[in-house]
Amino acid sequence: MKFNTKLCLIAAGTAAFAAIPSAAMAEGVYIGFGAGVSLPGDSENLGEFNATVPATPDFGAIPAGTPLGWNTGFDTGLALSGQVGYKFDNGFRLEVEGNFSQVDVSGHNGFQVGGANIDGVDVAVLTRGAPAAGNPTVGAFGATDTGRVNTYGLFANVFYDINTGTAIKPYVGAGAGVQWVDVRYQPSDVRISNDTASGFAYQLMAGATYELSSRAELFGQYAYRANTERADIGLDLLPATLGVESNQSVLTAGLRLKFGN
Repeated sequence: MKFNTKLCLIAAGTAAFAAIPSAAMAEGVYIGFGAGVSLPGDSENLGEFNATVPATPDFGAIPAGTPLGWNTGFDTGLALSGQVGYKFDNGFRLEVEGNFSQVDVSGHNGFQVGGANIDGVDVAVLTRGAPAAGNPTVGAFGATDTGRVNTYGLFANVFYDINTGTAIKPYVGAGAGVQWVDVRYQPSDVRISNDTASGFAYQLMAGATYELSSRAELFGQYAYRANTERADIGLDLLPATLGVESNQSVLTAGLRLKFGN
């Protein structure tokens, strides 16, 4: 995410907090729990070689600094979250949230080294083995994957609940925080990465609550959550670092318990 966009997000969050009147009366503390599904976006992985890959009789050397990359697809995964918040009687809520998601990798495609597509090249170009008729191509090697990506997030959120005069209250919200991205890429059961990186992340949310009683309510929520920059992941198969994107749509349902007045 560009620096100007980060400034806009920070400014918007600051304005939202400033909009809460200092004299607002608190309804009190609540805790919440949610579970649902993660719908991850594809990752355009971009990186470069950290060291030179020596030449072999069949393949030329790959100099340090040579760019590499490929695209990765994911399956629908699991999402969990827990919240501790403070609700005001003017509709605003402040919240700290911890969340977790896990998605399986479906496969990779569009492998490039130095700007050249190598999907149709013998996989030995990467392993530095000898080409053979029985070897898969790079594209076939990456077509299936038994790996996964886990994310762990800690966010500060601000919400506004819309008072409809009924038990159902729609709401909107936004949050910012830190997200750890734990990447295991394992195409054709060959582990090529198992690393974790953290970075600044944000989320935009919309949902609705249904009041069960003065102490409990159900909620359903949609969130778009993303890291602002790629997570730098070290590779095991190659002397390279890969920047992995992390963005997902998250659908959750859950329960809030209120401890205020």
